[in-house]
Amino acid sequence: MRKNRRAHEVVASVPQERLVGALVDQLADVVGGRAAYCVPAAGRPEDFDVVAASPDAGHSGLGEESAREPVRGGGMLLVGSARRWGAKEQAALRETAGWLAVTADAEGLREGHERAAERFRELRGEVTTARERLAHVRDLERRRLVRAITTSTLRDLDDLRRRLRGFGEQLAAGSEVARIAEIGTVVDDMLDNFRTVVRGVYPAMLPDRGPRAALEELAATLPHRVRFSGDLGRRVGWQIESGFYHAVAAVLNLLAGDGINRDDPTVEVEFARDEALGARLRTSVGELSAGDLRAALHQDAERLAVLGGAMECAVTAGVAVVTVRLADRTTTTTTSQGEASALFQLVSDLVKQGQEAAGAGPGRAGWDAIAARLVQPPRLAIVSDAAGPDSAEVDSASLLGVTVVFAGGPADRQLAEEVLADEGPRGSVDAVLCRVPPTPDFCATLRRGRHRVEFSETASADEVARRLVTWTPVIAARRAIVSARALLPGLSADHPLRWSVDRIATEAHEITELDLLDELVRGDTRLLRGASEPAARLLGADGADPRSRLGLEPEANDEQVRVAAQRAADRWRAHAVRPITGGRDAAACDVLVRTAEGLLQT
Repeated sequence: MRKNRRAHEVVASVPQERLVGALVDQLADVVGGRAAYCVPAAGRPEDFDVVAASPDAGHSGLGEESAREPVRGGGMLLVGSARRWGAKEQAALRETAGWLAVTADAEGLREGHERAAERFRELRGEVTTARERLAHVRDLERRRLVRAITTSTLRDLDDLRRRLRGFGEQLAAGSEVARIAEIGTVVDDMLDNFRTVVRGVYPAMLPDRGPRAALEELAATLPHRVRFSGDLGRRVGWQIESGFYHAVAAVLNLLAGDGINRDDPTVEVEFARDEALGARLRTSVGELSAGDLRAALHQDAERLAVLGGAMECAVTAGVAVVTVRLADRTTTTTTSQGEASALFQLVSDLVKQGQEAAGAGPGRAGWDAIAARLVQPPRLAIVSDAAGPDSAEVDSASLLGVTVVFAGGPADRQLAEEVLADEGPRGSVDAVLCRVPPTPDFCATLRRGRHRVEFSETASADEVARRLVTWTPVIAARRAIVSARALLPGLSADHPLRWSVDRIATEAHEITELDLLDELVRGDTRLLRGASEPAARLLGADGADPRSRLGLEPEANDEQVRVAAQRAADRWRAHAVRPITGGRDAAACDVLVRTAEGLLQT
């Protein structure tokens, strides 16, 4: 390489992968000494790692330092043992530092482009999945309409056909007038039933007066009494209202119909509105079980899930409670649940501050990646020796808003490192469902990973997906905090973001809960022996709502919740001070007490 070239000449002639070293070597030639380019060490912001150094500096160090020049983005360019040091050499030092910053920016942009390309491929796959899910919904809707027409209109037409045949046979008997009147009644009934079918497809009240008015109109045609209470608040988009109406209408048709034997057929419908449209339907169902209700409403629940909603069925002492919820806007599962989580909001704000602090520097790509992952759906990896995952499992998890990733065996250390990675087609995974025997290295690597990954060999994909959805805001926030900590060395030592990350991680009780729950559910710990099951339930193993955490029935009132929460707090407080309780158990009890006390305030 020709000596004494200007830095821009080096940039124009050297490939990018060798450019940093070439710039440092060129500077060493200009000053007649040694040069090195350093960046803050990961995890040790007070130290520096050498990125590139001139040959002499690499072998024996810089010697006596002649000068240093900051490089935008956090690096430092050092010159030592310079035999020439004048205005020309000082200008060369500044110029080289500037080009090193530009090179770092270009590398960051290249990495960002690669991430964007990978994200594009992921989004393209998600679009394909969404199209398939919408096609599935269209098929479900088609079946519903076919079923409605088949069970009503065609049945009535067949009855009319039989009566007309009988009318023809009896014309000679002189009873024409009576038979014609009878046929007229049948035709009127058939038309009424057909109007009911049409009303189910496009209820006239819905666009004008909203779901409640349309459901009240439907209830007036049902054989049993329906009482409405509550309010749905302001109107929302047609797609949301239509989806909500059809879901509640399906439940009403089932519960207020003639097909259930019970003492009191009255159906109570209570509407509610927070960040979702909600309806709670309650009635006696006799001998029917929750499983019977789920089977009867299966297709309607699927259609609702595709829209981002949920339908839950419970039966206690012969009384059914069916809950229908649908977010009041089309959004991803992560976003809708995350917006209801104070922790998620804190972390979202933190990431935005990180993006602003990074500006256009090389650290911006890392913060952008955290922001993108924060709002993505949870990811479930299914490890199997089969040619691919079971389509029913994938459909079930996808309808809940979980992205399913297939990974062929074996379940070894290499695969564990892939799912723990932040990038890659099988990376950034939140849970692993293993259908093949895992190696000890696989499990150990997952446990040592910086990101939390749930591991199961026995659960179904639906069970794991539901747990992921329940904990989505906390899982996403925890992942973002861990990733943000890796970017802190790029910030100044006194930057307020450093304190903010530590404060949120320390004060976030939800993350502490989740970590303790993971340890208890894994079953490979002696923590809280003999009491791990109620502890796991209180932490949310059976559901994150207060009644599930406290082991209460869905019908439990607020006072029962308060009493049970106080009892739980007292129990774990007493457990913590027992003479035989060790230090780790006592710390776990403190977490459980705080959880129970939090339920007292809900």
